[in-house]
Amino acid sequence: MLTGPDDTNRIDRIAAVLATLTALHCVLAPFLPSVMGGAASHAVAAVACMATSVPACVRGWSAHGHARVWTWALPGWSLLGLARLASGERLGETGEVVATVIAGVLLVVAHQLNRSLAYWHRRE
Repeated sequence: MLTGPDDTNRIDRIAAVLATLTALHCVLAPFLPSVMGGAASHAVAAVACMATSVPACVRGWSAHGHARVWTWALPGWSLLGLARLASGERLGETGEVVATVIAGVLLVVAHQLNRSLAYWHRRE
C-alpha cells in the first residue's frame, strides 16, 4: 500500500479508477459493441477521465511540489488526447486501443505517485 489510512486525496483514487475503466472500455468495445455504446461513449469516457485527472494532479502537485507526477501525467494525457483526436482512419482501431491502454497505465502510475507523495508530504 502506497499510502496510509489517513489518505484524504480521494480524487486521485477516482481518477485512477476512471483511467482504468476508460482503458478497459476501449479494449472491450470492439467485442461488445451493443453493450459498450458507440463513438460518443468513448468521448464521454475520455472526458470523464481527464475531468478528474487534471484537477487531481494539480491539487496533489500544489501540496507536495514534486514534478515527477508530470513525467507520468503529461504523456498519459497526450496519448489519451491522441487516441480521441486521431481515432478512426488516421490511427486505426488497434492504434486507438494501444494508445488508450498505455495512457491508462501512465495515468494510474501518475495518480498513485501523486497520492504517495502527498501522503508523505503531510507526514513531514
